[in-house]
Amino acid sequence: MPLAAMLMPVAIYLPPFYASELGLSLATVGLIFTVARLWDVITDPIMGLLIDRFDTRWGRRKHWIAISLPISMLSVYMVFAPDAADVSTIYLAGWLIVMYLGYTMMAIAHQSWGAELARSYDDRSRLFTWREVFVLVGMVSVLALPAVVELLGVDEQVSKVASMGYLVVILLPLTALPLLLGVPDNAVRTDMTVDWREAISILLKNALLWRILVADLAVGFAFSATGALYIFLVTYLFELPDLASIALLLIFLISAVVMPLWLKLAVALGKDRTMRLALFAGFAVHSVLYLTAEPGNAMGLWLYTAVYGMVFGAAPTLVRSMMADITDYDELQTGSKRAGLFFALMTTSSKVGSALAVVTTFTFVEHFYGFQPGPDNTPDGIHGLLVTYCLFAALTFAIAYLCFLRYPLNRERHREIEAELDGRMQSSMN
Repeated sequence: MPLAAMLMPVAIYLPPFYASELGLSLATVGLIFTVARLWDVITDPIMGLLIDRFDTRWGRRKHWIAISLPISMLSVYMVFAPDAADVSTIYLAGWLIVMYLGYTMMAIAHQSWGAELARSYDDRSRLFTWREVFVLVGMVSVLALPAVVELLGVDEQVSKVASMGYLVVILLPLTALPLLLGVPDNAVRTDMTVDWREAISILLKNALLWRILVADLAVGFAFSATGALYIFLVTYLFELPDLASIALLLIFLISAVVMPLWLKLAVALGKDRTMRLALFAGFAVHSVLYLTAEPGNAMGLWLYTAVYGMVFGAAPTLVRSMMADITDYDELQTGSKRAGLFFALMTTSSKVGSALAVVTTFTFVEHFYGFQPGPDNTPDGIHGLLVTYCLFAALTFAIAYLCFLRYPLNRERHREIEAELDGRMQSSMN
């Protein structure tokens, strides 16, 4: 929950805040956020390897979350509530990298811990579904906070951004401490049964892993592209700017409400079939939007928002549950538990997809259609905004859909893997 609340403002509030309120140039701010994100792509796999490698007597994951807690709390405070006199290029870049480091350490340890807590096919669907619900609650909370601050009579952007940081700083220990004190973390390690070079070769040849990573990158691209352009679409195409913020908030609210329904489908149909259903719905809703969107169509906007909200949380949940299953497949081949590395690679794929989405869609709509935020757009520019929004969303949902055709790691195959791993463990204990 606080991890989602930490990252949501990074895309929406922090860049304009540092550019408009604290005196850094827009180009400088954009460069800093891009470099920090690219640095994250390098550090994620390294952190995954470290998290898998170093245990303590408290377990495999707990100590990493404990270490990341003060790092995250301090860096969030420094990024969200800076002293204007101290702000500089080095200040923002330094603290942003530290904040991303704390996030990476906590997120990878948390997700890989979940893969080890829930061992069965359906239990993982349940665990990652409720994880996604709390992620969405965190997003809703941080997006709603500026409106709450305004209701209290405070309209300064500095106070709004600071309030989001204070929320994250408070939530981090409130949620992490019960996790550290009350959830088991068994330090069960299995020695490598293959040479490390062969283990790397197995990783590179793991077709299931690469299917999941490509799908996760595509889904991350779709969600980030629509997120970056959504306010523009509502404001300039639908011409309903007053509804933009509340409609965006509604997507997350609806997604949180319907997540238990996706869980029931995953248990009934299997993860791969449910994933294909969700991705097809994402493709279809953006195809229909292209044909029906028009200025002033509030009903069409609400209908699209509702359907997209229903789809929004399914893929991120299922893809993580399926990645947890793949860690078992990898353990069967290598004899090593590498959930940290696998979830680090997934974190990287999500970040790459998100980063590519913004630069690709913004460049495309400006270069080919001349669209610019503001009142002076031509009809071609507005139409280009709709084309860009729907085209890239539908295309990337379709790419992700293809990744799950004839997907072999279903419930029955996972039960076989689980039985083989249990048999191997029993043999090692005798």
